[in-house]
Amino acid sequence: MIRAVLFDLDDTLIDHDAAIRDAAGALFDKVIPDAKYELNVFQEQWISLTRQWYKKFFAKQVTFQESGRGRLREAFSKYGYQFSDVDADALLAEYWKHYVSMCQLFNDVHECFAQLQKYKIGVVTNGQEAQQVEILRRCGILPVLDVVVTSEVAGFAKPAPQIFQYACAKLGVQQTQSVYVGDNLELDALAARDAGLIGVWLNRLHGDLQVSPRIIKRINRLTELSELML
Repeated sequence: MIRAVLFDLDDTLIDHDAAIRDAAGALFDKVIPDAKYELNVFQEQWISLTRQWYKKFFAKQVTFQESGRGRLREAFSKYGYQFSDVDADALLAEYWKHYVSMCQLFNDVHECFAQLQKYKIGVVTNGQEAQQVEILRRCGILPVLDVVVTSEVAGFAKPAPQIFQYACAKLGVQQTQSVYVGDNLELDALAARDAGLIGVWLNRLHGDLQVSPRIIKRINRLTELSELML
């Protein structure tokens, strides 16, 4: 019997890509205000560098602050800019504030949560504790969550099974009694399945399923989730 439903955060509950593009654009405009023609190129590079430096953070090769500094310096090095730690931290603080302010829930989140009232609900996310909790608070869903687990606090990052097991233990449920929903097929759905949970791939972009439907469940909107719970 299912007792808990856990969700990824970025690009599952919140529109992370839209927020990061907007924040990256504001950062670029602040540093290089007269280069609008480069903006799209910079935004794509920033998204790519974000993934690369987050992997280093999740692997505990760098701290969260070091990952931000590294990304910032690498992103602007091609334009001939260098930053001291003090200047980098000031720019990053402004960037994070803008990013958090731009985070918005997808329009199917509230209805989905309303459909799942009889279950325990939580979030399991790769990320820094203070930032992810602040996003949840700002978006207004922190009070309805029974647990929030970040990789920083758990000590493990997806796809490690320990982070899913940690969340289930916090909720007092077995992995087999839990569903995990996320937009990343490998890091979310398959990783959760391998950890003993029921993995569900949220395929908002309608991408091709690379594994057998018998192995993984797929939905295109969060409001379709309740049908799988029957």
